[in-house]
Amino acid sequence: MPGSAAAGIDWCARTSSMKSFSVLFFLCGFILVGGFAWSAPMLVVDQTEFDFGTVAQGEAVRHNFVFTNTGDMPLQVEKVRSSCGCTAALVSTGTLQPGDSGELQTRFDSTRFRGEVSKTVYLYTNDPLVPVAQLVVKGQVRELLTLAPRQVQFGQVLNGQTVEARVTVTNHTDEDFVFSPVKVTTPELRAEIDGQLQAGESSEMRVFLKPKPGQNRFSGYVMLRTESDDPHELRLPVYATVGK
Repeated sequence: MPGSAAAGIDWCARTSSMKSFSVLFFLCGFILVGGFAWSAPMLVVDQTEFDFGTVAQGEAVRHNFVFTNTGDMPLQVEKVRSSCGCTAALVSTGTLQPGDSGELQTRFDSTRFRGEVSKTVYLYTNDPLVPVAQLVVKGQVRELLTLAPRQVQFGQVLNGQTVEARVTVTNHTDEDFVFSPVKVTTPELRAEIDGQLQAGESSEMRVFLKPKPGQNRFSGYVMLRTESDDPHELRLPVYATVGK
């Protein structure tokens, strides 16, 4: 019996040791597998929002967003998309090794904007936690020239009838503007204005519409453009319902 008891104790000790080894092996394997599972690129952007303050309408705003791969696998830039065609974006590189940095170059064209604006650029990468980073360019656009009203709605106009509207053009700058001949998008429209507008002054533009036979509705644009090294253009929408 003593021998049998000793053998039992020895078997229990061996079994316990094997179980401990199995548990230890499982834990080590889990840690190793887990380590490899968490190896990934990581995108970090130094500044996700850029406020350009106040710019004159027509001025281009440029800014470079700096981003870094703080992970332990290569970061791939898959694509870049902007919220509108007024904002262009270009990345300096398509692949970033761990620890490397790159730039997202943006350009915002303020020509057709006024007041407060906010544009978003989307940066798509293979970062598993943040696959899309949103970068914002925002600020205020100050108008150089304004139209009042901003559009002309003639209402109902009879075929062959000529109607007229008057629009006030105001110069908000401290320089004089010289206008090119007024252009229109359709022959039914015509517009007239003095060729020069003094700094801080206003002038009146006369807009004429004579619908052609067969039209039910009319829409077109009057385009007023300054003559300068950095020309500025105003577009005036014109609408009407045409009756017999």
